Amino acid sequence: GARADEAAAAMRSLINRDSADVVIGPQFSRLAVTAAAVANAADVPMIAPMASSPAVTEGRPLVGRMAFLDAVQGEVLARFVFDSLGVRRAAAMHNAASAYGQEIVTLFSATFTALGGQMVAREAHAADDTTAHRAEVARLLAQGPDVLLLPDLSPRDSVMLRRLRESGFRGRVLGSDSWDAVSMARIPDLSGTIIVANWDRRTDRPAARYFMQQWNADPTAGDPRAAAVATYDAVHLLARAAAKAGVRSGRPIADSVRTFGGYIGAMANYTFSGSGDPSRSATILEVRGDSTALRGVIEPRR
Repeated sequence: GARADEAAAAMRSLINRDSADVVIGPQFSRLAVTAAAVANAADVPMIAPMASSPAVTEGRPLVGRMAFLDAVQGEVLARFVFDSLGVRRAAAMHNAASAYGQEIVTLFSATFTALGGQMVAREAHAADDTTAHRAEVARLLAQGPDVLLLPDLSPRDSVMLRRLRESGFRGRVLGSDSWDAVSMARIPDLSGTIIVANWDRRTDRPAARYFMQQWNADPTAGDPRAAAVATYDAVHLLARAAAKAGVRSGRPIADSVRTFGGYIGAMANYTFSGSGDPSRSATILEVRGDSTALRGVIEPRR
């Protein structure tokens, strides 16, 4: 894949050679962090549609996003399992080297506890552990949690999921937006798992239905990914922000985005209130058999 320095070089080329007025992308945090530094220094507004790391926009008023911040997922999951599933005992494990997983677990713990739930155990594991985290899992399960939050998990960790079930864990596993829900649905041990996502094509909102109608007009398009609908929203938001500011380039467009207020997009309802990081809704999916079901859309707390 592309390297972070290549993303920065590509951004310099777009600005210096192509005289870009605004830039949409890179999509994801690893590349967006370095590209955003270049864009911000050049006073070129940029939106990284799916980048969720706080480092992308931190200290960079020219840069925004359409995704939710990493840590927000912890709050969303905690509210859903407490309010909708009636869960009162939770545990969590994350990669010790992952700021992403640590932030999600920290906010989950704070939110779940504030609601009245009990965090019975929390573990961190080494990134290079090849034992499927046997010791950590044993300590977690000894505390009898009803749900287990595993934000850093991936399909290759299915051996660990099998061990969870073999160890007698019958509760739900909770996953983050780094999980590939399609791949996860193929793992038998994951039925009942709850995953938080930026978007799902089955979301029944007028703006989402309109997007799907336009997308499906091309029979070769296949199913849209979240990155496609996030990019669509970014294009429309920048166009409206530019019209509102009365300019087509420069800092005033970024200022207009940050102070835009409510924006009804295809992926979510967003509120920009002084930051390039919107307050926005999140989608809850449940793995059922070999597919997923849409469990609901969680709006941000006001």
